[in-house]
Amino acid sequence: MRFLVSIVLAIFISSFAAAQKIDISGIVNDTDSLPIFYATVFIPEISIGTFTDDKGKFTLSVPNGTLTLEIRCLGYKTETLVLSEIRNPENFTIILKEDLLSLDEVVVTAKKTQTLEGTSVYQIESQAIKQVQAMNLSDILSLLPGNAITPPDLNQDQQANLRTAIESNVNSFGTSIILDGAVLNNDANFQAKNPTASFSGGNATAGSGVDLRTVSLANIESVEVISGVASPKYGNLSTGGILVKSKVGVSPWITTANVTSTNYQASVVKGFSLKKYGLLNSDFSYAYSSGSPTELKTYYQTYNLGLRWKLPKLQSVDWDHFTSFRIVYSDDGNRHDPDEVFRDEADVKSTNYQIGLSGDIKPYSFFEKISYNFNSSINVQNSFFDETVETGPFPIIEATESGTYFTTFTPNIFNQMTRINGKAINFNARIGAQQFFETDNLSFSFETGIQYDLSDNKGSGRVFTGNNVLPSTGSIDSSLGNRSTNLREIPASRTFSAYHQTSVKKKGQNSIHLNFGLRYDNMIERYNLLSPRLSFSSKYNQFNIRTAWGLFYKAPAMIQLYPGRTYIDYTNLNYFAENPNERLAVVTTYVQEPTNSQLKPNYTDLKEIGFDWSPSFWNFQLTYFRKELRRGIQHTDELVLLPRQSYEVIDAPLNQQPAVAPIEGELINIPRILKVFKNNYYVDTDGVEFVLSGLKIEPSNSEVNFRYSYLRSVRTNLGFNIRSPNFVIGDNTARFGVFENSILQHNRSFGTLTLIQHIPSLRFVLTLATEFNFEDYRINKNASQLPYAYYDIDGNFIQIPEDQRDSEEFNDLIQDSSVFDPITDTPFYTNFNLQVRKETEQGHSFSFYAYNAPWYNPEYVQNGNIRQLNQKLQVGFSATILIE
Repeated sequence: MRFLVSIVLAIFISSFAAAQKIDISGIVNDTDSLPIFYATVFIPEISIGTFTDDKGKFTLSVPNGTLTLEIRCLGYKTETLVLSEIRNPENFTIILKEDLLSLDEVVVTAKKTQTLEGTSVYQIESQAIKQVQAMNLSDILSLLPGNAITPPDLNQDQQANLRTAIESNVNSFGTSIILDGAVLNNDANFQAKNPTASFSGGNATAGSGVDLRTVSLANIESVEVISGVASPKYGNLSTGGILVKSKVGVSPWITTANVTSTNYQASVVKGFSLKKYGLLNSDFSYAYSSGSPTELKTYYQTYNLGLRWKLPKLQSVDWDHFTSFRIVYSDDGNRHDPDEVFRDEADVKSTNYQIGLSGDIKPYSFFEKISYNFNSSINVQNSFFDETVETGPFPIIEATESGTYFTTFTPNIFNQMTRINGKAINFNARIGAQQFFETDNLSFSFETGIQYDLSDNKGSGRVFTGNNVLPSTGSIDSSLGNRSTNLREIPASRTFSAYHQTSVKKKGQNSIHLNFGLRYDNMIERYNLLSPRLSFSSKYNQFNIRTAWGLFYKAPAMIQLYPGRTYIDYTNLNYFAENPNERLAVVTTYVQEPTNSQLKPNYTDLKEIGFDWSPSFWNFQLTYFRKELRRGIQHTDELVLLPRQSYEVIDAPLNQQPAVAPIEGELINIPRILKVFKNNYYVDTDGVEFVLSGLKIEPSNSEVNFRYSYLRSVRTNLGFNIRSPNFVIGDNTARFGVFENSILQHNRSFGTLTLIQHIPSLRFVLTLATEFNFEDYRINKNASQLPYAYYDIDGNFIQIPEDQRDSEEFNDLIQDSSVFDPITDTPFYTNFNLQVRKETEQGHSFSFYAYNAPWYNPEYVQNGNIRQLNQKLQVGFSATILIE
């Protein structure tokens, strides 16, 4: 109650303080004193701003207080001013320098900052993106502490795994990718052949994170990675967020090409001035990858077209509006030789259409700004799996309900294809209002908003062309089958949210900053969740101490809530005759339709504390965090008993199917293992991040940076594994062993020392990154080859006494030692990566880079296997050409 009263009083005071505003105005020019059109003038403390007109002029109404002014423009270095230090705020001039290698200072690494968006935020600007030769969003993440620099690999799906030593679909699924305010949502992805068996299906990322290969960097200005406690306006995430910001401004034609031995990428970017109709930024990129220089069977390609239109500023209304449109086509495919008889094809093609409306309105009220963001996407996904079978005939299966059926056989050779035609739809809307006011010693910032998210799929699901067949070599064999599924009948996933954030800052040289946020989510119309966020920082001269805590929730994916029916088909009788009319197969179909209403959103409890020291010549930052991921959704085994009745032929007339009858006394239970979804995945991570940046050697204009991360992750899977016995299934003595999942601990200690040699007069920069793998240690605790229980043929669960688990009585249940490696310990090793970039006076850029430049590949023996520590030498080239 007191908190609500405080908020009401603060809003009342702020409405009074709104009258205490001042107008600032100025001109933004380049170094030739020419006006810069559509430069962004922004105040980060209150997140409001404006743009310059065609004469470089701007006017902005701001609260009377100590604020920071940031001036940004495409192709220019950002300038920062303190408003209180401007002598004439009603008429001043700002000079922007072109962001070229001729400048004395160029930032080519990730910068750790603290913003209202999150307590631990890594800012990656355009120069750093150029320096790592990034082909897509996944390559940029190598600049974060603890991440190794790896060669671009477009042939494998790439997903974000922030602050964890144990990568998993659960962790990547909880990372939110936000492009210009639009959430790239993967919740409605159903591209898996059989979710109850596994998430198989090519490189589709159903039930997991967004594929980072689909996010082109052709027109990207900056990337912010929120690995700490995020602002409450960001929801439906549990492990962090990646904010991608596109370029806005006038630019020449910019063509870029990146080439490695297996990856090729080209892009074209242009920023147009539409005069009184605003600005239009366009980009087109194409990327292609083959599996290896000598193996071209698998490939990946993607097309990316983007348009971003900024409306001109209206004279009557203080309004900034953007309309964005993007089409992304991607194709994971296989090539086949014409003479290839057996084809195992898993092609995944998708076309994503995205449209977004976003902007800010500065109303004539006590609100500083009302922001909005509406975005929608339709992802047309087509997967197909083609297999030509030579070993028929097989029984034909068409049943969609549980029961026993009479059927016939396929030809000896036939084609069968599984298609998944998904049409994932997502709509997200957010409206927020901000207010800011100051007293003599304190500044207050408030942000309140509501959000709505809808995920749905209008596809046709898993479909067989032709009939489903059962490859049966015996009368008791069985297989998992698929049938047509109408995804339109599956309920949509909806989330309604509301959030508030209050920020209080004590001004002065020794400042204190307190930030409190609260988010409410009504997730999938089942759960009402509150997630508080709290952060505190105190700065004394050059020292800053900070601490934060927050809860974050991520809703289950639709494929986890509604995986669809599972079909188990098995034969009771095979009667094959030379005459097709006399053939008969008796088959039984078991149908299970899971209702996963018990699944709950997973969540993360994140705590962190940090210390910063920033003398004039360098920055030192140390952060400790504890990240507890709870209720992650993963598969676990479940046993079902299926009654199988044997049949016999009692009459075999000519030219017609025989008459059959069940054999009395030959009814047995066949146990089968199914995969079900449970909230059984837990990971605790303790981590330390250390960043040392900006350490300059002035005489040579060299800079040394060091980033380091120590992670200790412990994974607990509360599910269990069921293993089939080592003899023929169907024997009445068959038993299924039950094994506990081991507790996996992974310790990883990794650092990168970067030497940057910059020669402004030559427009040249060299980066040498030395990577240190101090520790990479994995151990499966409580891992055992011995079962702790078993199911008998009647489905009874029987516990095995601990002292009897290794006895001869249970030899048929003991797992092979190759099931797991108890300990994996990689020795210390180093790796060197080199990048050289040269710019011309016209702004063209050429670069060369080499991964594992010395080509040093030491070997070591692990669990009897010879392994290599480093990847082989890989080189790449990049060129950027400006066409005026």
